Amino acid sequence: MEEYHQITLDEWSSWVEDIRTKLSETAQNFVYIGYRLKQIRDSGNFGGAADVFEFAQKEYGISKSAVSRFIAINEKYSEGGNSLELKEQYKGFSSSKLSEMLSLPDSECELITEETTVKQIRELKNFDRQQPDNIVSTDGDEEDENKPSPLELCIIDYFKDKKDMLNKVIALEYDNKHKEAAEVMNPSGSASHSKGICFMFMYDYNTGIKYRLLTEPQPLTMTWNKFLETIYWIYCNIYESGQEDVWSEYYKAVATSQQETSDIPKNEPTETQTESEVEENENSEALINPEAEEQSEKEGNLESIENTEKEESENPESHIKPVYEEAQPVATSQQNNAALPEDNKPEPPEDLLPQEESTGAKVDSHEHSDDRFTRRGQMLERIEKLQKAINLQEWDYALDIHKHLGWDIEWFANN
Repeated sequence: MEEYHQITLDEWSSWVEDIRTKLSETAQNFVYIGYRLKQIRDSGNFGGAADVFEFAQKEYGISKSAVSRFIAINEKYSEGGNSLELKEQYKGFSSSKLSEMLSLPDSECELITEETTVKQIRELKNFDRQQPDNIVSTDGDEEDENKPSPLELCIIDYFKDKKDMLNKVIALEYDNKHKEAAEVMNPSGSASHSKGICFMFMYDYNTGIKYRLLTEPQPLTMTWNKFLETIYWIYCNIYESGQEDVWSEYYKAVATSQQETSDIPKNEPTETQTESEVEENENSEALINPEAEEQSEKEGNLESIENTEKEESENPESHIKPVYEEAQPVATSQQNNAALPEDNKPEPPEDLLPQEESTGAKVDSHEHSDDRFTRRGQMLERIEKLQKAINLQEWDYALDIHKHLGWDIEWFANN
């Protein structure tokens, strides 16, 4: 490790040019550049600039974040954390890979090799951001003894779209051809996969397997032979029963099991249930029976009209509400989701149909005034129903009410 001493102008100039040269060379020189930038930073001589960041921007066009990254790379990946030499295990790494790894803890940096891609590193970082919610230890729980481990679940998920690979691996492993099975499973020498709380890395045959569990502080290691034994154990019953297409048999069974254990769709007809019974159950669950609601609404409208006529004869202004008043919220969330009646919608009341032109008979003005108050109240009620239908997005029902309102408006125009 170099020690700092009183520098000369020539030394300082050589550092400056050294950085310029290394910038045009390979990514391994990021450690070298970071070290030189630290030397300039610690010397306090910035060639007239305010600090090392401004100096690097003026001299090389390097941003402040890039300078920080160079220095961080040197401190993390150089021998001793403060030298010109890159640690042996990181030689051959690209600068983008070293930058991506900066936020990884040292234990996880051991998972990264020269063959690991930047994409895999980012996937690992995203995996680390997960929170292992509701994870309970199953140690000593007999009920969970036969459940797949996190690693086994990761393996099962890995093979779910790799039919040919799985069938070949199981056949080779049955014949104890471990190395050939490993090559089939990981031909590039670098692969990874995550599922649940497990993230596994597969390397070459000599390096083996490493995997990270969110519940464990350090990554775990496993030889390829042991890993392949684990894989074979998951699928062996099918293969040893004479089924060569292990993938189809296993994942068909998994799909069937998942379907059986999943929530049964509500109100799906059973052998002992007719479609009409199911429909009745749906209505009872929603707390609304469309036909009953429609009949009740009709009766309610008639009663409302009668009450309106009675109230308005005593107090003409008591029933009038502003047109812009919002509809009242539906009583329950289930009623919000229930469909309004679609069939047998009421025909427009006869008194709302366009009236024939007057024959010239004189109409009593007091009777005409009461009639207008009654119809005005009916019109305001329909506006409230229209708002409710729009809130529930029942567009057919809204159009029907809108048509009635059109007749209301036409009546007022003619009277």
